[in-house]
Amino acid sequence: MRSRNYAGALVAVALVTPLVARGAPDASGSDQYSAAITPTAVQPSQSALYEIDLKSHPRAPDSANEAEIDIPDGFSIDTSPIAITSCSATVWDATVDTAASRIVATSAPGAELCPGGTLSVSFSATGPAGEDVYLWTTRLTGASGPFTLAGSQPTTTVDGTAPETSLDAHPPNPSGRDASFSFSGNDAGGTGVAGFECDLDGGGFTACTSPQAYSGLADGSHTFQVRAHDAVGNIDPTPASFAWTVDGTPPDTSIEAHPPDPNGVGDASFSFSGNDAGGTGVAGFECDLDGGGFTACTSPQAYSGLADGSHTFQVRAHDAVGNIDPTPSSFTWLIDTLRPVVTLSDQPPTLTNRTSATFSFSSSQSGSTFACSLDSGAFTSCTSPLVYSNLSDRAHTFAVQATALGNTGPATTYSWTVDTTAPETAIVSGPGTNSNSPAASFTFTSSEAASTFLCSLDSAGLTPCTPPKTYAGLGDGLHTFRVQAVDAAGNADATPASYAWTISEVGPATADHTPPGDVGHLKRSVAYGLLKLTWTSPPDGDFDHVTVLVSTSAKRAAGVVAYQGPASTYTERRFKNGLYYRYVVVSYDHSGNASHGIATVVPASVLLRSPRDGATVRKAPSLVWTTVPKATFYNVQLYNRGRKVLSAWPTAAKLALAPKWSYAGRRFKLERGAYEWYVWPAFGTRSKFRYGQLLGQGTFRFR
Repeated sequence: MRSRNYAGALVAVALVTPLVARGAPDASGSDQYSAAITPTAVQPSQSALYEIDLKSHPRAPDSANEAEIDIPDGFSIDTSPIAITSCSATVWDATVDTAASRIVATSAPGAELCPGGTLSVSFSATGPAGEDVYLWTTRLTGASGPFTLAGSQPTTTVDGTAPETSLDAHPPNPSGRDASFSFSGNDAGGTGVAGFECDLDGGGFTACTSPQAYSGLADGSHTFQVRAHDAVGNIDPTPASFAWTVDGTPPDTSIEAHPPDPNGVGDASFSFSGNDAGGTGVAGFECDLDGGGFTACTSPQAYSGLADGSHTFQVRAHDAVGNIDPTPSSFTWLIDTLRPVVTLSDQPPTLTNRTSATFSFSSSQSGSTFACSLDSGAFTSCTSPLVYSNLSDRAHTFAVQATALGNTGPATTYSWTVDTTAPETAIVSGPGTNSNSPAASFTFTSSEAASTFLCSLDSAGLTPCTPPKTYAGLGDGLHTFRVQAVDAAGNADATPASYAWTISEVGPATADHTPPGDVGHLKRSVAYGLLKLTWTSPPDGDFDHVTVLVSTSAKRAAGVVAYQGPASTYTERRFKNGLYYRYVVVSYDHSGNASHGIATVVPASVLLRSPRDGATVRKAPSLVWTTVPKATFYNVQLYNRGRKVLSAWPTAAKLALAPKWSYAGRRFKLERGAYEWYVWPAFGTRSKFRYGQLLGQGTFRFR
């Protein structure tokens, strides 16, 4: 279409057949014409530029010199119409007959509409508010009379109803990182759906077609919206929407329990778990034994009748989306039912700040003797239980093997690390020493990786924290921030890093930074494998919860979190007796302020009744300890100057020492000096038994 401008008005000259035709003249040669209009559809009360084209038949015998267009009810003509033909550059005289609601166009001499030509009448009009189909009645006249309309009169549809949008297909919820959506629209009674616009996560609607696909979506919640629009521009005001969660991260799998390595029996049981933190959760597991293929399984997974030799078990978790752990957790072990195999029943943690270690072990064959090795040293004769003391800071490896009927079995090994060195804490950033801000933020680091931190402000106690630590609502005055690093072995920095600064010109504090009172009536109760702490809550009205911190070294402050919550009791049902513990119960208010805490110590000798730990005796004492339920006998070991001088197996929870005795082919007597004694319970018959964990250890001095 070409545009011309006459006296400031826009004139459109159609040189081709209009886009929307209501009919075409036949080839009879009579005076016929066809009529068409653009636009064919508008919104209610919309102002638009209209063009009505009247096309004369190419073989019409006459030219036309007048045209009339009846204006439909509800339409108002906003500008003077302009009429021009494709036959001449001369503009027709076009006016609006308001009384008749009609546009009348007449030609000047010599500017008539020639056969085959098109008369284009352009004007701006505002449509009616009512939705309907409106008819523009046209007439074309020549010197010989009216032309006959071939086809139908042009119409304009007023459409104010938006189409409806439907989602026909969407990804499951949750799903992986690729998503595809199929959708459709319905504009029944309207001008029809012309297209769609899509939006993902509020990024803005853009043109789209069905299906709309996305790939590489980030984990988390997503929302897809789609809206249809019609040819007039009506847009669905209520887009179809779908919200779903994308989880493209596979879970992690951990083996929590497995058979000993080596193992003297052909049965094995595995316990395992999965972690899908931040994902949709672990939905199940698949197990594989010796490369036989992964199949669905549940924990625990048991096998029986396995052949002698090396075996490998693998387990992998999968989530609800189908993401599978690409690095299954695995365990390889040796089954040997012919030679004696040693099983450990008590050993130190894999990382500890204790410099002593006790091991209990047994053989798959009765009557076995044992040989032990520490840190790749030579194997020497040993018995269970076994104590190592004064271990240095480093990684250690214990190995033990059994011999029965002349056959020596494979070595059972266990590795652990002793770390008694506390980390160093450093404050990296904080407020200026003189500040006019009621807020303060601190970043800090530890000299050891995997450290945790405890923070305190002013007079408050230490509370678990992570960098950055931020405080708000502080008032004028001097403030002190302290932070203490605690390494993975439980060693707490004995000299926490501190920083002091002064706040001025902000007025009094607007937040509560006053610590609550400590808990009251802290009591401990210890049994074999069980610890229970009880307390009463402080009287503060804003008391919220407590944190129980623990230390396993008398030289280190309590810094490892054992419990957090609102309860007034803490129970550890897998308590390891015979070791030192220091517990601190810290109370917190609703604002997170911490009290200084109340401490209680559980000594390694807590279950040893007599003599009391560190006592001085002047005659051979009776060693007395707490009875262990279901224990059939006990092993008592006595050491002097680091050397074992006695090992006895009483059936009762006591042993009367004699002034003189024999052990391991040698004669001993009580001499002046310090003695250490240890007690382990044993379960089962004398021919087939196992030792439990250490019950207790204590010291006494003989004079």
